[in-house]
Amino acid sequence: MTSIDVGPDHALRIEFTAGPEPSEAEQVTAGLTTHLRESLRLKEGPLPITLILKDSSGAVRGGIRAEYGLDWLHVDHFWVDEALRGQGHGARLLAIAEKAARDRGAVGVHLTTSTWQAPDFYAKQGYQEIGRLRGRPAGHDRIWFAKWF
Repeated sequence: MTSIDVGPDHALRIEFTAGPEPSEAEQVTAGLTTHLRESLRLKEGPLPITLILKDSSGAVRGGIRAEYGLDWLHVDHFWVDEALRGQGHGARLLAIAEKAARDRGAVGVHLTTSTWQAPDFYAKQGYQEIGRLRGRPAGHDRIWFAKWF
């Protein structure tokens, strides 16, 4: 960790950590969530939604980590074990997440992927490209997708 004193009379300090998150990292998220709720007069903050795909032995073989808030579902992490891809498991997981979002009144889902990952999969599920960051990583692009209900 590196520290830099800032502010009048060095009364503040910026701590920089590259690696595991420090315990205070959750306070940043909590502060932003409080600001969001107060600014938009929301009764509650974002709602985490998790789907886990398990095999008969109980091993995790895939899943989705998402968050419902501000009328949208944001899929943050989505993975299916390589041995199970192409069998409809990803489409089923995504459909369940979409239904959960619609049941809560969502207007759609948004997510990111990369050109080396699954852009064709999302297009087949009815998602539209809404943005692209070229060169992340070199030779590939990061793609933002959305699906409106």
